[in-house]
Amino acid sequence: MDRVVAARKLIGELVKAEQIEVRRIEIVGRDLAKLCETLKRPPSGQELGEWLEEHAQVSELSASTSLLDELVDRHLADPEAAVTEARNPELERQIREAPDNVGPYSVYADWLQEHGDPLGELIALGIASASGNDDEVARFDRHLKRHEAYFLGGLGPQLATRIGVRWRYGLVQGIDAIGEPVAPAVWEQLLRLRVCELVESITLRRTCSTAIDAAIAAAAPESLRALALEDCVGTLPPALMQRSLRSLSIQHPYGLALDQQTLSPSLERLELRVPSLSSVIPLELGVRDLEVVVTEATVEFLSKTRLPRVERLTLDLDDTPVSTVLAFLEPLRLPALTHLAVRNGQLDAKTFVALAKLPLAATLHSLGLVNLGLTDETIAPIAGTRGFSALEEVDVSHNELSREGVETARGLAHTVVSTRQLRRGQSMEKRVRKFAGNRLYAAEEIADPKAWRRAGIDGDLRWARYRGEAEYELFISADLSRYGCSCPSSIQPCKHVVALALVAERTPLSPAPANGIEARVTTRGGLTGLMLATLDE
Repeated sequence: MDRVVAARKLIGELVKAEQIEVRRIEIVGRDLAKLCETLKRPPSGQELGEWLEEHAQVSELSASTSLLDELVDRHLADPEAAVTEARNPELERQIREAPDNVGPYSVYADWLQEHGDPLGELIALGIASASGNDDEVARFDRHLKRHEAYFLGGLGPQLATRIGVRWRYGLVQGIDAIGEPVAPAVWEQLLRLRVCELVESITLRRTCSTAIDAAIAAAAPESLRALALEDCVGTLPPALMQRSLRSLSIQHPYGLALDQQTLSPSLERLELRVPSLSSVIPLELGVRDLEVVVTEATVEFLSKTRLPRVERLTLDLDDTPVSTVLAFLEPLRLPALTHLAVRNGQLDAKTFVALAKLPLAATLHSLGLVNLGLTDETIAPIAGTRGFSALEEVDVSHNELSREGVETARGLAHTVVSTRQLRRGQSMEKRVRKFAGNRLYAAEEIADPKAWRRAGIDGDLRWARYRGEAEYELFISADLSRYGCSCPSSIQPCKHVVALALVAERTPLSPAPANGIEARVTTRGGLTGLMLATLDE
């Protein structure tokens, strides 16, 4: 299409949308075509806006930069223009050596644009959109779509619903398999695209077949350093395990068997979100950063595993009692440990004192106490605990602390990290809801405080006498690990126990002796034998 005609259509569309007031459209269109000739390219939306505001025929302009970008793309861009692939090994080397440094990208973008390679503008737009500005992101997306065949090699339709990509300064940093698995040939084509030459991480959310494992391992660039496997049932992909990975994350609902050759020897960080771990013989893990979900099975595995280089250890309790962690940490030899994080559970002052008495406490430089239900009342005695003599930083994020509570935490370390705090009671209520499962709805129906006037607190025990179809006695411990009810329900926890937990969180119960309720009720919290022995008393 003639450039003058296209320019007139652009101005005419602005007039029709009442985004501009002009005296004569044909003059503005003619001059816009001349501007394109002068620039040797279509103007950007910002350039067009500035030019229109200075034009003698334009009396008013209200169009946004984003709209102008879109119109330029629609009317003035030439999708059929020939593109040139330009390479500069030295500038590309500088980017590979400092992939997070924006400077080399800027230099490379300028050089590419001077040599007519559309990748240069993609990188420039990627740098501009890194701030998250909506207009800049839209410009990046439009340029990517305009040259989709050049950048993505015809894979665009498949990537839209099955593969997600994370960009960094105009080049792909991470790939996430978000939908149904794609064919091995697609993986090979994707990973050999120029925009994927600096891919650092890949996430697989389905079982990795032998063919896909081989395809990714063969085609992925040397920059690949991180692999995440989610719901990947079966053995770990052997070819990928031979790559020089630095970070590996494994998450699925089944147990994982390891041996000394399973994992890449180059691993620095290992995240294990699995219910159990096993090995035929004790292993040595050479990672520096280890994160695990705490279960009895994972604790047993780690207690037999040598961890000579672990500097950072993160324990996700997933509501497992902290006492399990203490029993695990006490005999463990962690000669390099300087950071310990415990999260997603409950922590009281008594347990924290026990933690401070462990030999490793004196070696810690930083401590994470994240999402442990800490309140201003519980942080005070914790902050006064001695034993962390080398501690420099403590993270108390996602608890229920006020500003004063966060400040109190400075009793542990001078530097206190607090990215976010929850409202009072939110942490425990979330735990109760998870504990309740499908009994929550039935429990909510009977959780009226008026029906729970015969209830109290005795130490860590919440107890009650509740009249339903009969008179029931019940109790639940503060950490939800011990509970029981004299009702005949075979489903545990029953709705009465869940309701008591809800009431105890929402309505302060008065201190009152339980008078042996726990001993009279058959429990489902690991004390059944003890309770049965006392039922006849």
